[in-house]
Amino acid sequence: MARLPYPARDSMPAELAELLGSMPRNNITEMFAHATSLTAPFLRLAQAQFTALELSVRQRELVIVAVAGLVDCEYEYAQHIPVSAAAGIPAAVRERIRNGDFTAPDDPAEQALLAFVLAVVEAPRVADDVFERARRQLSARQIVEVLQLVGFYWALGRICTVLDLEVDHPSGLDSILAVANLHG
Repeated sequence: MARLPYPARDSMPAELAELLGSMPRNNITEMFAHATSLTAPFLRLAQAQFTALELSVRQRELVIVAVAGLVDCEYEYAQHIPVSAAAGIPAAVRERIRNGDFTAPDDPAEQALLAFVLAVVEAPRVADDVFERARRQLSARQIVEVLQLVGFYWALGRICTVLDLEVDHPSGLDSILAVANLHG
């Protein structure tokens, strides 16, 4: 059971309740609604991550799965199983990454990406060799996108773990598609 109650939609501002009503229910979005002024911007940022990155979908999902493992967030990991599968990440590779094996992908560029993610999560500075390895594989824009994704999913993971959110196990991509297709 979550450490905070989920807010009742009838106690939310009408615009927020309408926004949440347009999407499949999931615990993170429901809990995030406690921060009424942040919920719509949070969803817009998530939307941009699903629709406007230079990183490939596969790269994005590798980052998210790695962060979920590094911050020990089962919720985040479960939410991205169908998304990462759709991005072509085999279950065995996804599990190895979740468990800290960042050599799991065969591609050296993906290994460099994951080494960068690990370094970013572990310390405030990234060693020059790790950064240069990532820099050879990623554009400046992609490096900043990776940093933003790591920060976003680290924070999201802490909301889930600190508040003990019950894990939603999506059967498909409905929640992700709803965020990607937000209007207004």
